[in-house]
Order: sequence, then C-alpha cells, then structure tokens
Amino acid sequence: MIRIISGDLKGRRLNNLKIDILRPTQAKVRKSIMDSIRDFEGKLILDLFAGIGTLGIEAISRGAKKVKFVENNIRIIKVLEKNLNMFNLSDRSDIVKSDVIKFLKNESQKYDVIFADPPYGEYSFDILSDLISNIMNDNGIFCYESSRQDIKR
Repeated sequence: MIRIISGDLKGRRLNNLKIDILRPTQAKVRKSIMDSIRDFEGKLILDLFAGIGTLGIEAISRGAKKVKFVENNIRIIKVLEKNLNMFNLSDRSDIVKSDVIKFLKNESQKYDVIFADPPYGEYSFDILSDLISNIMNDNGIFCYESSRQDIKR
C-alpha cells in the first residue's frame, strides 16, 4: 500500500498495479527526497518515468503548482489517471504518453524540479542530465534514482 507522506493529501492511498516493470519509490526514499527539497510551493515539476505518480503527486500534496507526468506504458497511465482523478488533480497535472528520450528532445517548457526514476540499468544519469539541461530553470533540482549497482565509483 502506497500512501502520501505529507501535505494536503497526507495519508491518502494511491492505486497501484502489480507488474514487474513498475517499481514505485519506497516511502523512506520518497520522504528523504521530499524533505531534502522542502520547498515545492508554486513550483513546476516534471516527473519522468512517472509510473503511478508517486513522486509527482507527493509534490502536488506539498504545494507544487503543476506536475507533468511522462510515462510510456498505457496500463500504468490508466492507474496514474485514476490516482489523479481520485484527488481531483487534473487542473494541476498533465500526462504525456511518450518515451522519455523522445519527450526530452522535443520539450521546451522549463521546470523547477525534475524527477527521473527510470528502470534500473536502462538510462544513465549522464544521458538524462544532458537532455534535461535545457529545460531546467536556474537553481533547479534534478533528482535521479538508480540502483546501488548503477552508481559509478
């Protein structure tokens, strides 16, 4: 069971989908990320490899102005839509069905916070950080999640 940790939606449950390719960010990791960033008020957020929307919805709960969710799997998008509709967040969110690399090559909107939680081992930090550099606002934050094995030493 996945719950929103803090903010306006604190304690509310998210719908989930039990398939191997979906790996929602664990609560302790999400809490650490959100507490580190702290200020979401009025920010524009991009949630890449959005899944069921765990990170983006948590950001909205903490005051983000708007979140754009990018996800390529239609089954997962249906659950994401269900979660957004359940909390009446359609005016504060957009869903883009797209491959993340194609999306980033064509996006022009600038963002304050960009989350990327790709399938482990499939998209390197370097590739994604190069692509997001043109759409990150000054003093923006790029948060990339990977497995321990994917970290370069």
